[in-house]
Amino acid sequence: METLEIKVPESKLTLVKAYLKELGVSIKVKKESKQPNATTLAAMNELKAGKGKKFNSVDELFNSYDLA
Repeated sequence: METLEIKVPESKLTLVKAYLKELGVSIKVKKESKQPNATTLAAMNELKAGKGKKFNSVDELFNSYDLA
């Protein structure tokens, strides 16, 4: 027995599963991890520590960046 891992778009998953079942292939669906990456975790921890900036409006937020 061999294991083959394929990524299938969510919209096609039912079709692919039915096709593989028709071929007699056993199927195990492996969900992708929803864990945040290291950069996101660091940003979340920074905010929890009270080190984030607060803005009164979206315009104030965007105007705080120098895009030039």
